[in-house]
Amino acid sequence: MICGPGGIGKTSLVIHAVEQVIARFPDGQLYVDLQGYGPNPLTARHVLGGWLRDLGMDERRIPAGLMERSREFRSIMSGRRAAIVLDNASGEEQIRPLLVASGRCVTFISSRDPLGGLAASLRLRLDGLSVTESLDLLSRVLGRERIEEEAAAARQLSDIAGGLPLALRVLSGRLVDGSQPITSFLGRLARQRAENRLLSEFTFGDLSVEQSVAISREHLTEPTRRAFDLLGLHPADEWSNWSVAALCGCSLTEAQDLTGLLSRAQLVRTKRTSGFQTPRFYLHDLVREFARDQAARQLTGQDRDAAVVRLASAYLAMADLADRAIHPSGVRHQGRTDAPRHPLDAESEQLAITDPFGWFRLESEALAAVVSRCRDIGAWELCWELSDACSVALENLRLWDVGARCAETGLEAAEQLDADRARAAVLRNLGEIDRELGAKDTAVERLEQSVDLFKSLDDPFGVIDASSNLGLVQMRWGDPQAAQERLREALDTARGTADARGVSWTLEILGECAALRGDTDTGVRCLREATALFEVAGEQRGQAFALSNEALLALDDAGWTPGPCVAPGNGRTRDASEAAWIMALLDRADGIFHELGDARNSALVAVARIRERIVAGRDREARALSRTAKPMEGFELDWRLRGLLVHCDAVLDHRRGARMSAVRGCERALVLVQPFGDRLSTAGIRLHLGVLAQDGRRPAEATGHYRAARELYRSLRREDGLQVCEQRLAQVEP
Repeated sequence: MICGPGGIGKTSLVIHAVEQVIARFPDGQLYVDLQGYGPNPLTARHVLGGWLRDLGMDERRIPAGLMERSREFRSIMSGRRAAIVLDNASGEEQIRPLLVASGRCVTFISSRDPLGGLAASLRLRLDGLSVTESLDLLSRVLGRERIEEEAAAARQLSDIAGGLPLALRVLSGRLVDGSQPITSFLGRLARQRAENRLLSEFTFGDLSVEQSVAISREHLTEPTRRAFDLLGLHPADEWSNWSVAALCGCSLTEAQDLTGLLSRAQLVRTKRTSGFQTPRFYLHDLVREFARDQAARQLTGQDRDAAVVRLASAYLAMADLADRAIHPSGVRHQGRTDAPRHPLDAESEQLAITDPFGWFRLESEALAAVVSRCRDIGAWELCWELSDACSVALENLRLWDVGARCAETGLEAAEQLDADRARAAVLRNLGEIDRELGAKDTAVERLEQSVDLFKSLDDPFGVIDASSNLGLVQMRWGDPQAAQERLREALDTARGTADARGVSWTLEILGECAALRGDTDTGVRCLREATALFEVAGEQRGQAFALSNEALLALDDAGWTPGPCVAPGNGRTRDASEAAWIMALLDRADGIFHELGDARNSALVAVARIRERIVAGRDREARALSRTAKPMEGFELDWRLRGLLVHCDAVLDHRRGARMSAVRGCERALVLVQPFGDRLSTAGIRLHLGVLAQDGRRPAEATGHYRAARELYRSLRREDGLQVCEQRLAQVEP
């Protein structure tokens, strides 16, 4: 049994397979094209009549009834060794009477439908050719030399065909006369795609991709055809059944049934995503073009826009649930309530609530596509609210490109609505992105605008959140005093409005700020109060942040800055209980991040663990942890975090005598960390580079690094680092 979509090469494969083993069937081969998806499919009765004549039965003795003909056919084939090919079947009832019970006969069946009711001994599902196989097919028609000469263009051509042999045959047929280069033909395809006419290019002679897909669509019931057309409007490249339910305006069960029918018809493809039990679905690019074209033909503009609004409303409802699961202790601001929310079933809601970060990671590109589609149809409320609902998760997942696209589109929506509430929220979101990307001036400008807008709206929640983010920018760019003043003002406002979320998060940032200023006692006090408040409010993510930063503060105090950059044991001596306490903090934080699926911050804990081992002089354990940590997802998402890990490796290289490797590591770490505005880490790396230059007898270079580190430590009021820099400068300066 071989199944697959139209144009995938089922018939060619069956014929090829039979030819390979033809010697095994000395009693003959029977072939029939059942035309199952044509306008006049053959009946089993008709096929049997022809076969019985071919097998030598007298025309007058051929029974009239189907069952009698089937019985005669099986009787004749009994004991024979023959190959039977039933090509292009549309259903079990069409082929059951044609099956032979004899174990000496083999029946090859091809169909677009999996025909799950048949007890086939072997099943193959064809999903398309690989890039290499696609290029090989093009080479057979166009010549290998031509494909090699235009290798990049040929690869693009195979990508457009999406591994569909029929599409490749059509494209190669149009190019076979050599009248135009492949590159020129790609330009034509691009123009046709821009005008929504790409499928018109996939016809050559009697070969037509559009006609092949149309045949499958025509065999669907009316509700299933409508669902297929609506899927052409889905902005995402892949989707789950809950979004199909919203798009089609039906229940989840009905959506599952529709998706199943479309999958059986080989119009919808299925993929499994690691970590998620529910399947994801997608359309082949050319099938999607056809569905989109059908939606334009069969549905009114009002119906199309209504479907997109239902879909976007469902995404907003899901994003709201996931966002609240990430920070359950309260709202960031007031005003995200005007856009419609599509009702969800309990099963779908659990997808967002159980693993909110996982859901946002899975749906990130879909969210950006839906936000963009809302802009296209002028659904401005949905546009900005959806961009806002996903801002926290996209920030923490380090998906800056997706977050920026959503926020920029959200800001356009705010301008179209002339709504200050929307402007304030989206400017705050953009300021957070600018902060993380190292664009200090733009971050400050946008966050200050956000604070002013929230104040004019008398929205204390928004003021607190935007002010805290502004304080975070000031802290990271080396002005902890100004940051502390702004954060204390935000804290007073939060306490005055009983904003539990604002109080706890502001305290958490104040703790980081105090640590940068060298005020360990204040830092610990703020972080511990934040931890307690987070725990009461059920804000697990905040609790893990506070625990992580308390551990990092303790590590800094124990000698990470600047001790390990200079020599093992340079920091103060710690007792076993202090080391155990730091590890306990990290264990709690790591457990929470793991439970939330927050890979980025699990990676942060991993760096802290490596630092702890280095401070303790347990270099072998630190190196083993580093090897384990590098594949973690967080390091791929956060270039600053990669820089911190690279510097840990550089410290370990230095301490085992690999000076040049340590120099290269420090230089890479500096490139990653410095643009982010992490002045404390930058100072430590600069100090380390100075030590390495001094060891290499390069005093002028060492002096430059020591002076740069000294200024950074002085601005941060870090006496420990300042003292080491002064000592080192005294050794290299005349």
